[in-house]
Amino acid sequence: MKNQSSSYLFNAYQTDTPGHLLVNDDPATALSQGLHYQVEDWVALELTAEQMLGDEVNLVSTYVAEDSRQFWDAVKETLLPYELAAGQILLRAADPTQVEWLNNHWWEHQEPAVH
Repeated sequence: MKNQSSSYLFNAYQTDTPGHLLVNDDPATALSQGLHYQVEDWVALELTAEQMLGDEVNLVSTYVAEDSRQFWDAVKETLLPYELAAGQILLRAADPTQVEWLNNHWWEHQEPAVH
């Protein structure tokens, strides 16, 4: 907002205290003063609404971040047993002793592997 001393409306009225006007006899001046204060009120209302919206966005983003963290923790906890089982299967398959036994059919009760 512009400095009041440089505003064209500043010369139209004088204030003795903030918020109190010394209205001149000119109706155009009174209208100008009223319009000026109405616009100031609208700007203040708009700035307040903008601040409130920013606060709401911050609140929602905080909730979403917390909910997504809890969801991800639940998914990891649910998948952990499957991950461990898959890891054990891969480790057993990668064990050179077991691979050698499977390739050479050293287990009598096992069917030969198809290559």
